[in-house]
Amino acid sequence: MKEQLMTFWTERSPRERLLLGGLGIFFSFMILWPALVQPIAQAFARQSQELEDVTLTYTAAPDILARYSKLMARRKELEKFYSGVDVSSDPLSYLERLLRDTAKASGTYNVTPREGTQLGGKYAHKLFIVNFQSASLENVAAFLKELTTGPQPMLISQINLDRRATSSMLNVQLEVSGFEALAPGK
Repeated sequence: MKEQLMTFWTERSPRERLLLGGLGIFFSFMILWPALVQPIAQAFARQSQELEDVTLTYTAAPDILARYSKLMARRKELEKFYSGVDVSSDPLSYLERLLRDTAKASGTYNVTPREGTQLGGKYAHKLFIVNFQSASLENVAAFLKELTTGPQPMLISQINLDRRATSSMLNVQLEVSGFEALAPGK
């Protein structure tokens, strides 16, 4: 076979040899490019993208770690604060007890529960609209302090205090929310 190829090659003119050589190079290129060169080029492109991603991560990592540390410290503070919080009892009864005993609400008070949400399947976030009247600003201040820092702290999202010139009564309207542990069956 080698002799036949050499004979075939020597019988060709220089021009035919040049054309056959160019054709051989062209077909070699067409076969080698997809088989060897293209996968290598794709590997380099992939490696460049991975290097860019790693560089971006390396650049952003200190900020992410600093934020993570701050958030973990804040989480520990909150867990420490709320570790003594009693979420097993109903926030509505706690709120009504505070209105009676601490705020010393004059006359009737109105606590309207609103639609709450479940949190993580273990807790319920409950919202309440509270309206009451009190004759003493000190009682209202004690009520608000006990409401936010007491054994079952609640969050105040809105508050309106209104004292009319003709009356010594202070009208208080607020929106508060509290948390309650859900029973395993709920």
